[in-house]
Amino acid sequence: MNIATELIQILAQIGYMACFKGHIEKGQIIMDGVEANCEGQPAAKVGVAIARIYGGRHDDAITILRDDVLSVDPDNTTALCFLGMALADSGRKEEARGLFQQLAEKGNEDEKTIAAVYLNG
Repeated sequence: MNIATELIQILAQIGYMACFKGHIEKGQIIMDGVEANCEGQPAAKVGVAIARIYGGRHDDAITILRDDVLSVDPDNTTALCFLGMALADSGRKEEARGLFQQLAEKGNEDEKTIAAVYLNG
């Protein structure tokens, strides 16, 4: 089945919002469906990674962000931001620090704010 890009993006947003609201299992189920149908779309893959972070699966998120998103789009600052968060949350703070320093320079305002929190915290 071929699902439109817009629908995949909406489902990804619903999935990670479910995780954000504490419905981790439901969000993971949605994101598993997104992952199966996203055909490598970077935005959807970032959403899958976010859900993995909320589910405590940091290593999975790191792999998705590095291998599926940043290998294709190395300037994707959203992916860099969530990669930094996953690395920091899994105890790899020095590795994360370098990413947050990059984001402090070239990220959007939200990413710069997140970077500042991690760099100063």
